[in-house]
Amino acid sequence: MGTTQQQEWDLVITTKRGLFSLPLGELWHYRDLTWMFVKHDLAAQYKQTILGPAWYLIQPLLTTATFTVIFGGIANLPTDGLPQFLFYMSGTVIWTYFASCLTKTSETFIGNANLLAKFTSLAFWCR
Repeated sequence: MGTTQQQEWDLVITTKRGLFSLPLGELWHYRDLTWMFVKHDLAAQYKQTILGPAWYLIQPLLTTATFTVIFGGIANLPTDGLPQFLFYMSGTVIWTYFASCLTKTSETFIGNANLLAKFTSLAFWCR
């Protein structure tokens, strides 16, 4: 009962592709399945909305139009030669992206609060 066997492994698992290689041929081959998944996800996400995915286009356009009327028309703020609509649209898009990233980051910390609490207590005791 005291004998032990040493096993030798001859199977090595490696990747067949690089880290950033995309199987575009396979995606094209299964394009019907991919399109079915996309349609299903969109239908599930926007099932009970009136405007659906059009809201992602309507909301920045309405915000930009409001900024153009208020800041460009009423306040007469200069845009340094750029078209007012383009100036306010670029600001709106950049700010929306920044705010979305910041919100999702904070949601990550809130969602993993107990994990972070365990990590900080472990780091405290390991000093």
